[in-house]
Formats: sequence, C-alpha cells, structure tokens
Amino acid sequence: MLDLIPGLIGFVFVGLSLGMLGGGGSILAVPVLVTLLAVPASTAVPMSLPVVGITAAVGAYGRWRKGQFTLKPAAMFAVVAMAASFAAARLGAGLDNEPRLVIFTVVMVLAALAMWWRAAQPPRSAESTPDAPVVPFLLLPAAVITGTLTGLVGVGGGFLIVPVLTGVLGLPLAKATGTSLAVIALSTTTAGIGWYGRATLDPWLTAAVTIAALVGMVVGTRLAPRFSARTLTRAFAALLLAVSAFTLWQAFRT
Repeated sequence: MLDLIPGLIGFVFVGLSLGMLGGGGSILAVPVLVTLLAVPASTAVPMSLPVVGITAAVGAYGRWRKGQFTLKPAAMFAVVAMAASFAAARLGAGLDNEPRLVIFTVVMVLAALAMWWRAAQPPRSAESTPDAPVVPFLLLPAAVITGTLTGLVGVGGGFLIVPVLTGVLGLPLAKATGTSLAVIALSTTTAGIGWYGRATLDPWLTAAVTIAALVGMVVGTRLAPRFSARTLTRAFAALLLAVSAFTLWQAFRT
C-alpha cells in the first residue's frame, strides 16, 4: 500500500493541473503511472484515459454550472477529436513501449514550449464575453492533432485546445478552460473504446488514481481564481520539461 502513495500524490497533481489550467494535467498521468507505479507504457496509456476522462468530466460540469462553457466550439472540436482518438487508439495499440515513450516525451517538450508561449501572451479579460463565431477550418487541424495524441499516447490535449480557443476564437480563459475539459472528457472516452480489448487494466489501481485525481480537480477548481494563470502556466511548463527528461531517462536506462 505504501508503494502507491507517491503515485497517488502524483495523480492529485494531475487533477490540480486540470482544475487550474484546463489542460496539461493529463500529460502527467502516463509518466506518473510509468515512473512512480511501474506500469508499462502500453498499459499506462489506456489506464490513464478513464482517469483523465472522468476527472475532466467532473471539472467540465463544474465550469458549465458557472457559465464557463461554450457549446459550438466544444461540439466541433469534440466530434473531430473523438474520431481521431478512436482511430489512433486502434491503429497505435501495437506500438512498442520505447517508441511510445519517445513520442510521448517529444509531445511533453512541445507542450511545455506551447504553454510557456501561452503564458507570455497579454492576459485576456476573465469577464464573460459574447461567443466568437466558430471558424471550422481553424479548429479542425487542432482537433485532429489533439485526438491523435489522445489515442496514441494518452494526452488529453488541453495545452493545445486552450490556446486555440483563446487565441483563435478570442474566448476568455475561464470559458476556454471549461470548454477544453469537456472536449478532453469526450475524446478520452472514444480513445478508451478504441483501446478496448487491447490491454488489461488493474481495476483497483485505476479506481485509486481516479479518486486521487478527482480530489486534485476539486481543489484545483476552487484555487484557480486565486492564482495568476501566467505564473501557474510557466511553473507547469518547467515541470513538464523536467518530467520529460526523467521519463526519457527511465525509458532507456538498462
């Protein structure tokens, strides 16, 4: 039981990140499973999907109740991301552990750079504004990339969704965060369906880390208004770089 404590603490931080930033937390789920709980990457990816999906769904519901949700971009983003995540899960399930971790590490580095860039942009008003018109061709490429990463390496893609919603559609950060969580919940669901029958999960471990992530989500959602999004994003980007280096080292040390 004591061996689980570091992993459970790690998943509390997964939930905290999802609750405070609307993304990024899911990218920590697989490294926590692999490095702290000794779960093989081929199992860690499908195991992370229900954990992140349930946690994101709870967070999205809370944001929706506060009016921090925009339906049209969520629907368009989700439909494409769900199709891509299912296809990537079915086609990529047979990938070996080392190549999967290398891809995952590259994604973590890119996510860290994207989040650092996002933190450097001028802050947007947190006040609710009218929904911007949805421009399909601007959303579709990001949705395809997000879904593919979700199905292949278990990344929810919030680090990509939130900047698209704020930078392209001009949504305030609070609405972009709630919308991102809804998309993550839906795309991880279809990715999980795509992985069905391709991996055997430990139901007790999955339940335990899900509960830990939910605790972090509840705390993170409540704490989010009290902290600077720019500071949090930069701190998380630095953490991603450190975790990516450690994950790559773990993958090849033998």
